[in-house]
Amino acid sequence: MKEEAAVGAGRSEVRRLAEMSNLYTPWSLRTAVTLGLPDLIAEGPEGVLGIEELGERSGTDIDALRRLTRHLANLGLFEEVRPDGLRLTELGEALRSSHPAKMAHFLDQGDAFIRSNDAVIPAMADSIRTGGAAWESVFEKNLWESLAADQALSASFDRTMSQHADILGRRLAGTREWTEVGSVVDVGGGSGQLLANILREHAHLKGTVVDLPDTVGRAAEIFDAAGVSDRADVVGRSFFEPLPAGADAYLLVHVLHNWPTGEAAKILRGCAEATGATGKVLVVDQVVDLEGHPAPFVSTQRDLCMLLMVGGQERTAAEFEALGEEAGLRLVSVTSLGPDGNSLLEFESREQRSR
Repeated sequence: MKEEAAVGAGRSEVRRLAEMSNLYTPWSLRTAVTLGLPDLIAEGPEGVLGIEELGERSGTDIDALRRLTRHLANLGLFEEVRPDGLRLTELGEALRSSHPAKMAHFLDQGDAFIRSNDAVIPAMADSIRTGGAAWESVFEKNLWESLAADQALSASFDRTMSQHADILGRRLAGTREWTEVGSVVDVGGGSGQLLANILREHAHLKGTVVDLPDTVGRAAEIFDAAGVSDRADVVGRSFFEPLPAGADAYLLVHVLHNWPTGEAAKILRGCAEATGATGKVLVVDQVVDLEGHPAPFVSTQRDLCMLLMVGGQERTAAEFEALGEEAGLRLVSVTSLGPDGNSLLEFESREQRSR
């Protein structure tokens, strides 16, 4: 009996490992999104679409499509409501392009940056051996060089970052940080979507987005659409150059995790020099050792992502504190921003605390 129990336990472990290592499931989701299946099904009469019509609308082989949708139904994304009729489940609804979580965008292999990002993951062993970015071993350039050399990839990257910024900007706009400041500089703020969301919710604020000239090229359009053009401006330069001085707060959202320690400290130091003795520096990133971390799996996954993509890293609270000390800043607080594990870290000048 003990031997039978041991065999049963072994089978359970093997099954769990098989599920963890199986690549067909994540690629089934990517294929469904890339072919537009969730949107097509949702657009059917009463949210139901027959497999043949789905095949016709998606331009796919009916037999192959049926095999894909069968697996997706087993995953709980689709349900069969009549012979060969499909409807999205609540889980499957999250794969629609209109869903606010934007999961469809982050899975769509028709997007140049998403496709390239996914192509890097099989080279993970290279990163673990070298400690450097796998992107370079796959594409023979680092990410930033690849973006500079490929306009389509760069535009795709900017769109992806804007999707992240839109989601996170709405959340940040709800924090109480902005009642304490009158001006903010979004350092490495891309095309300005995150800053636009914050300014739209706080009419007293003025803001500046700083990023490379090509990246901030769409900011004026985004500020105009958000109705904040009169309170927002743009500076097209690297954040390794001197930043506009004198703002009440300098914001770094998903910037520091892109860089190794030396460069990250230099970016923070630039913010410290610009804000002077009275302002604050606000950082949004994962804090991997945060007590009660709401998404530890996401945190460790993103840490690997940063390694593979750019040779960067997510950090512990102690590592952020050390970065701040090197930049002349003191870590004041760490606040969780919700279920995806992002945290808001507030730094102030060491001189300010000593007064």
